[in-house]
Amino acid sequence: MSSKERLLKVTFDEVYENGYYATSVDKILKKAKLNKGSMYHFFKSKKELMLAVIDAHIFEYIDKKYSEILKTDKNYIDEMFKVLYNKETFNFTFGCRLNTLVQELSHHDKDFKEALEKVYFHFEKVLEQVLQKASDNNEIEYSDIKGLAVFVVACIEGALSTAKKSQDGKHFETCIKQLEEFFKKIEK
Repeated sequence: MSSKERLLKVTFDEVYENGYYATSVDKILKKAKLNKGSMYHFFKSKKELMLAVIDAHIFEYIDKKYSEILKTDKNYIDEMFKVLYNKETFNFTFGCRLNTLVQELSHHDKDFKEALEKVYFHFEKVLEQVLQKASDNNEIEYSDIKGLAVFVVACIEGALSTAKKSQDGKHFETCIKQLEEFFKKIEK
């Protein structure tokens, strides 16, 4: 792992677990075993470092996790729920990587808001593609696929927040089961 990659990973882990404002550059550098000169070689500021983390870790995480569904040649809705029921890919202690940052950063800074919104829009777009393929595959019947994608993302994020508040994945599973019940109602 390069110095830059290590810096991005440590920053992501620290901010995810402790929050952006509670995480100091000194703490990041100490954990990454780097000096300030190394950081400023790559990034002008803590904010620029965090924007790179959003792009490198959050966007990539969402894309990799949910774009996998598009690779199926079977039932897209079943594949979506396989991803959602795979509890090992979720963190019920710290919640959703994306939503945790949105809650802390998006209302404080326009650049953070735009970077995080870009990830959210991508998340919605990936799920819109999944749902459109499901519709084209005669799995579901729904007139507003884009709106349905926004709804599904909101359900996932809400389910993760509900689990986080209780530190219990059972709450997440309960919410996802309700989402699955909804999809049974729009099955073809």
